[in-house]
Amino acid sequence: MLTIPGIGPITAAVIVSEYGDFNRFSSPSKMLSFAGLEPGYYQSDTMEFREKMVKRGSSQLRYILMNCVVPLIRFDPVFASYYHKKHLEGKPHRVALSHTAKKFVRVIYTLETKGIDYDASMLR
Repeated sequence: MLTIPGIGPITAAVIVSEYGDFNRFSSPSKMLSFAGLEPGYYQSDTMEFREKMVKRGSSQLRYILMNCVVPLIRFDPVFASYYHKKHLEGKPHRVALSHTAKKFVRVIYTLETKGIDYDASMLR
């Protein structure tokens, strides 16, 4: 995780200590749910609603993830382009940040479960 530009040892330590063993999560969506970053989903008879993030997980982890994407947007062109893409879709700043944080969690999951270093050229 320290190979990601803009992520320092303290941020990485907090993320690792909050998540614990990454292999206990079967998918990145489970990690998003643990952090409380997944969208709320409500279903009625014929209607489906996707709303704001549920915020049921670890508030400290969610705070760290939301705040560490700011330097990611500044230092990493892949995350910067993803943020700007979401912003151009009409998403407000905080919503675009949360989408970028979700992408960051998916990247963390891949890096930690496969045991590889970060390489921006491997991302889409």
